[in-house]
Amino acid sequence: MRLEFEGNHAFSDADLAKTIVTTPSAWARRYLHLPFTVKHCLDRNELPNDRARLIIFYRRRGYPKVAVDTVVKELAPGAVEVRFKISEGPPTILRSFVILGLDSVPERASISRGLSIRPGGRFDRIAIDATADTIRERLHNTGYPRADATNRFAANDTTLSAWDTLYVSPGPRTRIGAINIEVTPLNGKRQQIPTRVVRRIMGLDSGELFREDEIIDAQRAIYQTEAYQHVSITPDSAADSVATLHVNLAEAAMHAARVGAGYGTLDCFRVTGEYTDYNFLNGARRLDLNTRVSKIGIGRPLDNWSGLCPTAKKDVFSNRLNYYAGATLRQPVFLGLRTVPTITIYSQRISEYNAYLRTTAVGGIASVVWRGLTRTPITATYSMDLGRTEAQPALFCAVFNLCEAAERDRLQRTQQLAVLSLAVTRDNSNSLLSPTRGSIIRLEARNSSPVIFSNQDLQFNKVVGDASRYVNLGLGNVLAFRIRGGSVFGRNVASIPGFIPPQERLYAGGPTTVRGFSQNELGALIYIASRDSAFLSTHPLTGLPDTVVLQNPADSGKYKRVVPVGGNSLVVGNVELRLRSPFLPDLLQWTFFTDAGEVWNRGTPQISEVKLKVTPGIQMTAFSPVGPVRVAIGYNPYQRPKGPLYFEGTQFGGAPLLCVSPNNDLPTHFVTDSVTKVTTVSQEIPPGIPACRATYQPPVNNAFFSKLTFTFAIGQAF
Repeated sequence: MRLEFEGNHAFSDADLAKTIVTTPSAWARRYLHLPFTVKHCLDRNELPNDRARLIIFYRRRGYPKVAVDTVVKELAPGAVEVRFKISEGPPTILRSFVILGLDSVPERASISRGLSIRPGGRFDRIAIDATADTIRERLHNTGYPRADATNRFAANDTTLSAWDTLYVSPGPRTRIGAINIEVTPLNGKRQQIPTRVVRRIMGLDSGELFREDEIIDAQRAIYQTEAYQHVSITPDSAADSVATLHVNLAEAAMHAARVGAGYGTLDCFRVTGEYTDYNFLNGARRLDLNTRVSKIGIGRPLDNWSGLCPTAKKDVFSNRLNYYAGATLRQPVFLGLRTVPTITIYSQRISEYNAYLRTTAVGGIASVVWRGLTRTPITATYSMDLGRTEAQPALFCAVFNLCEAAERDRLQRTQQLAVLSLAVTRDNSNSLLSPTRGSIIRLEARNSSPVIFSNQDLQFNKVVGDASRYVNLGLGNVLAFRIRGGSVFGRNVASIPGFIPPQERLYAGGPTTVRGFSQNELGALIYIASRDSAFLSTHPLTGLPDTVVLQNPADSGKYKRVVPVGGNSLVVGNVELRLRSPFLPDLLQWTFFTDAGEVWNRGTPQISEVKLKVTPGIQMTAFSPVGPVRVAIGYNPYQRPKGPLYFEGTQFGGAPLLCVSPNNDLPTHFVTDSVTKVTTVSQEIPPGIPACRATYQPPVNNAFFSKLTFTFAIGQAF
């Protein structure tokens, strides 16, 4: 029923629990008595062994006088508590730590720099063994492949003192000799990739110093071409100053095709098709032909199953199919071993939920990935496309003061957009899909200006970064943190940008950012009035003629949809406690989370209202072949923010966008053609004032369930 440790101060309960066999049953078995959950029974024959394991654990870490006692207490019939009472005693102090044998090594200073062992610390034999491994690895990467390191120590348990000496045997300084390459082609086929190409991909030459990390990098570079099913690079065993490398390769199929179909809450149904040539033009170049179509079922002309896509149905930009068709050519090596260039040509249409629709007639991307730093690829990208971005008229009017159709059309016409970006990623996590320890840091900077051949109306600078940390708590439990921030600015960091293309604005809210808010709805919002709302042509308070506001105060809660504004500034923070499920522990995971964040626009009057929004919640995750599948419930105690209220006058000539915010005083003119009987409406926007005042705020709904936001997603939030 229970496993307890008493008297331990130097090491946590989780550290000690990992060293012994005795394990408590699952929480659901112990307290809820649920069947089919994990049950562990007491093995009394193993208790003495567990006591010995704890004593050995402590002694190897510098506690020679440790004492451990075991107590088994019956809690109920068939249920016991096992308690280990520990008296750690004083630690043994390392009085000296000496490294011998590096005198002949030119790089001896860097070999011994930054080691974790210091005289005066605790005599931890595990840490000393790890230090020997570190020195051994550094020598292997400096031209000494046969280097070895062993330690000898003397300890006095009476005086609690220890002295340790690390003896290093570097062996001969070794260079690479001949490089012998043997290739096994597929059955019935001849060798596809020439040997000279393999040598170029490896990036190793005879006469260079033998460095184990470069050998591993060469092996990885060959594997990353995906043209081989087996790769091995081994040196000969002769103990001299020249090492012959034996490279054994087994070729894989050089062509692959894949088709797929799926469903997404925002994409509705989607299909994909891929074709890959791993040896394009006989040089181990990789050519990928990709195509995908989404919004099937809701987007024209395949819009016959909209009832199956309730979430996408709320998106005004899901009424047309999204698509992508592109060709990508990847060179295996360029300007050195760890530099991988890629060129892509594509055409696409892509939308962001209720924010924008981007249609690219033709575009190109050239990127270079440099892997000179371990676990830290640096990607430089230049992209240029001819395309147009459509956004809701209310967004242009409220955010950029562009309320005339001609002004909006000018920015929504097909234009040339060029972006130069630099991205750095530092990934020390232990898993791509669901990390349990380590960290991930990402930073990206983007620039668009006429200097790099972008249209003069499309200029911006953008910086986005995030950092995640994962702490393994033991027993399958993880504590995870993430902080994310971004800014879009003008020619310098302090300047406020003018028009920002909607696809480059910053958004938050949804299953991967702040889960108490719906997709992209954190921050300022614009409201579109319901079609059945009634309006007055004379303001009820000011008496001003030719203005339009809501006629009935009861209509104040009526709006058809919201338009996410996004912003030029963003900050998001997340804390998650991921707990192994007490039942079906290999399949399910429960998560308690708290998300906080805000999106705002610098340089606007509403910046004084910017406050961090905090939304706690709970999440259930199921691990599936396609990744973690999550259902999250976030609690949002906040009232929707004030914002402009617009009415889409589709019944009037020209389908104008009318500001109907409370207390607005924009002159509005209704003119009816005497012949066609068509009424044309126009609004005057005096210079120097906001296009539409942010005076509308939906009423508060205090019902508990109205404050819950449900989200569904595949993949961990971060």
